[in-house]
Amino acid sequence: MVRPLILPLCGLALLGASLGAGFELAGAAPLGAARAQDSHTVFREAFKKAQVLNAAAEMQKLVKKNVPEAVSWIMETAEGLSNNPTDELADRMIALRNAWKAAMETSFAENMEKYFALLSPAEKDERAKLKSRYDQANAKYWANVEKKEAQVYGLLSLELEGLADAFTTLGDHYFAAQCWLLRSNCWEENNRGEDADLYKVCESCKHAAESLKQIDLREASYVAAKNRYESLKGQGFDKASGEEGGEAGPEGGPPAAGSLATGAVLTATLSFELVDKLEEYERPSYYIDELHGMWPSLGFGKKGSKTKIASLGELSPMALRTASAAVGIDLDGDDKVDVNVPMTGNLEPVRFKLGTGDAEREWGFLAMIGTQSDMYQGVQMNMAPSDESLSLYLAPAASVVGDLGGVPVRVFDDNMDGVYGSYPLTWAHVGTSAKHLQPELDSVLIGKAKRAVPYSEFLQVEGKWYQLEPQGPGTTLKATEVTLETGKVKVAFKGGKPTWVVLRGAGRYENSYFDVTDGADVPVGKYTLYFGELRKGKKQQTCKTLILPGDSPPKYDVAAGKTTTVELGAPFSFDFTFEEDEHSITLKGNSVVIVGAAGERYERPWNCVPRPEVSWREAGAKKGSKPEKTDVISENDQFTKYGWAAAWFPLDLVLEKKGNVESSELQLSEKKNKLFGKIDSEWKGE
Repeated sequence: MVRPLILPLCGLALLGASLGAGFELAGAAPLGAARAQDSHTVFREAFKKAQVLNAAAEMQKLVKKNVPEAVSWIMETAEGLSNNPTDELADRMIALRNAWKAAMETSFAENMEKYFALLSPAEKDERAKLKSRYDQANAKYWANVEKKEAQVYGLLSLELEGLADAFTTLGDHYFAAQCWLLRSNCWEENNRGEDADLYKVCESCKHAAESLKQIDLREASYVAAKNRYESLKGQGFDKASGEEGGEAGPEGGPPAAGSLATGAVLTATLSFELVDKLEEYERPSYYIDELHGMWPSLGFGKKGSKTKIASLGELSPMALRTASAAVGIDLDGDDKVDVNVPMTGNLEPVRFKLGTGDAEREWGFLAMIGTQSDMYQGVQMNMAPSDESLSLYLAPAASVVGDLGGVPVRVFDDNMDGVYGSYPLTWAHVGTSAKHLQPELDSVLIGKAKRAVPYSEFLQVEGKWYQLEPQGPGTTLKATEVTLETGKVKVAFKGGKPTWVVLRGAGRYENSYFDVTDGADVPVGKYTLYFGELRKGKKQQTCKTLILPGDSPPKYDVAAGKTTTVELGAPFSFDFTFEEDEHSITLKGNSVVIVGAAGERYERPWNCVPRPEVSWREAGAKKGSKPEKTDVISENDQFTKYGWAAAWFPLDLVLEKKGNVESSELQLSEKKNKLFGKIDSEWKGE
């Protein structure tokens, strides 16, 4: 689940394309470091010039041709912005983020910006210590390249494995991957000869690929690590050697960390089934309702235009607009339609195959076009196709079904990445505030249930716990029975009842996600809020919002046999920013977000956009001004003026300052929001 690593200037492992002799490492020897420095300087100077000219195409081209250099600068800029923010760093981060997204079609830059922004001072200190230890280990590796002393490689392997786990616990998947890559080289044949341990290489490459995938860094090193792992796995090297892993588990594999015992290993062959009724099952997705205006969509221009499904990445076939009201899927790249998309105005199933060879699998989605009387944030809009444009709205519908130990299971590809049982993708959709991303999760239906649960590495199936490992694209599921100590989690929510509250584990359970809305048993460990949803009403009158963790989310420590309570909801407040000069104060509408008792954020409000009243005062004064009410988009032509994203927030509000006031404070309040009721903020300075 990981991605490739780069950053030679920081002494990171750079994966090569070789699958038989291990990965080439660059950036540590003096000559290699000098070459890396030169390439970084050249890239940065060229990018700066393109940024000054606002030459988006050139910046994208530079990123695509200089991926290691781009990764290095993204990391450096994101960290700098977190530690010592300046306008120069902020502008550069925006340029790098946009260029990376357009050129590489992944969220790596966004993920790094968010990661560093959310680090607490204590976490920054711990990360700096770990980074220093990594640099020392990296230097030891290169010092041993010529000598190839087995004892040095062995000690480094242990050190790097511990560092990888520590970085993972801290959420730094980039450096965790670097550690795993370097560890793999400590056991490769070109370094160890007859003492090579391809079991450890296989394990290291698997973890490296998973870590890189977590941060959506999918360039050459990710591909190389993934391919190396799959190649060794195919040769039978995905089992523990027993030298470092202690007692081996079933089939020679190590027992799951944190488990008390291991049991049977089950393999389920899963067959494709498209779910053509959108709301047949409850699923932890923000899109499982008829509010298609907010669904992911394919945007077309005039006849002859084409596009791809962003969530599928490189897997995506081309979608073609062949006529005013005709769209088709080109599966083989010949610019001809192989699968027609029904354009009836109703929700229509579309199915086709993805991948090639052994990785080929069936896939699909539900699609519909807009109408002339669609509603968007309470405003009637014409979303029907025109000669100039067409939007095709997509909802997740692909699933695979099978039997796990006598229990029927259905795995949904709800994040629409073409893999059944992958870990979440995150996206910066319209309606999410800056630096906050919407998770999209796959889910699993167990037995006769009608409510799915988030796909999770550790999953309870009718009283038994399993560690899941999808094979290939997820059409085969390997499940190892494990015995885990568990505790209970319940939710105490004031101000409504959430549809979903999903927690994410830490450490060994960082790839485990649990719906605790109605209470649940979870493995003993630490957890944080990951995703949720609050809603009320039906059909077009539905009010709903995402629940996302705040900038410093509380951590929940679940103990064996104990009950942990997750307290969310009221009292509700506002987070916001404003700017002021000598004469006025401007509330930035797109920064206004409702927050709850645990600092959780309520993002992407649909049909319940807050419209607070705003008071201002001189900083420290006792009395504020008479409140002034913000506006929201309420007319069709305002979309042209302000843009679609503005419809998810109150509009900017300019307040006139009176008197000689150097520093001001604002307070926001709303008496009765349709979903949240009363909302009041504290006084807040700039």
